[in-house]
Amino acid sequence: MLKTFVLALAVIGLPASAFALDTVTCADEKGEVSLTYVTGPAFVQPILSVEMQLTDDFGVSTNADHPDYDGEYVSRGFVGDDVEGGEVSWRDEKGNEHRALSFRIGRVTEAQKAQVGGVLAVDGGGLWTVTCRSSDLGM
Repeated sequence: MLKTFVLALAVIGLPASAFALDTVTCADEKGEVSLTYVTGPAFVQPILSVEMQLTDDFGVSTNADHPDYDGEYVSRGFVGDDVEGGEVSWRDEKGNEHRALSFRIGRVTEAQKAQVGGVLAVDGGGLWTVTCRSSDLGM
């Protein structure tokens, strides 16, 4: 089965990197908030999962197996050349969508050093500047 899949990829000419996942972990300087998200740029929805944790034990997760999961989902996401971001939302009992958090992360490379960081906004919680590490950049 796996051989068939790999052969099919080779036949249609898609590079293996088109299916690469990138795990990005972010935190603010004071350690008040952390954010982890996974991207898959080849997918229709490029932000595949998001987890956020505040120091007061409030957290959000789009992973149904995570203890902080309460029905949240990635409602919007994008991955560009040097910037990526997304929104996590939840629905109330009437089906109305409410945003839980949003983030915008930029990537800058100077010489051979990459820097990744941006802004995390938690609705009703605050706004933080975050510094990040990316598995895609070997960080």
